[in-house]
Amino acid sequence: MADSRVRWLLGLALLLVVLRFVIVPWAGAQVEKRQQLEVLTQRLDRSAGVVEDKAEILAAQGRLSKVSTAARAIFPEVDDKERFRLDAQRLLSGIAGRGDVKVALFDWIVDGESAKAGLAYGRVNASLQGPLDSLVAVHGQIEGEMPFAAVREVKLETRGGGASELAAESATLLLVIDLFYRPTFAKAPATATATATATATVAAPAPASGAGS
Repeated sequence: MADSRVRWLLGLALLLVVLRFVIVPWAGAQVEKRQQLEVLTQRLDRSAGVVEDKAEILAAQGRLSKVSTAARAIFPEVDDKERFRLDAQRLLSGIAGRGDVKVALFDWIVDGESAKAGLAYGRVNASLQGPLDSLVAVHGQIEGEMPFAAVREVKLETRGGGASELAAESATLLLVIDLFYRPTFAKAPATATATATATATVAAPAPASGAGS
């Protein structure tokens, strides 16, 4: 009777060992494999959806590209910042001159960039002088004819001589403007590259003649 009970206890212990070290890990592995299979199935479903909607996705990308290109077209491509500064100054002077306004100051004070947009800009302090109504009109023309210019600050100074003097040259419009552009880099001419390569090439020294034996 005692031997039978011992064998039963040993069998039970063996069964527990099998459950602990064989069955439980196997069941856990099956659960993990099932989860991995579900993840793969979801990815496959998404991939199949992308394939099915490929034409629509490509069309949407094309429309987005056109919109982006059109939006960036207002910013001039610039390979010479100094020339761009002079061109912007001439453009502003032309707008002001047509409006009977004088550009008293055009000071390029700092350079910056908008890395995410792929743009660079120069910040300018500008001072315009003229009749108040002309200054207001010129301000509107600047925003219309210089779409690449973002007016950051506007300040109006008057002589304080009363409303009757506003029609005369008695007001100054102070502007802080960011002039945005798309920086480009001019490629070096092929002849210059070839010349530089030839200059950098150094002839190998001739082997020294041996001395007499």
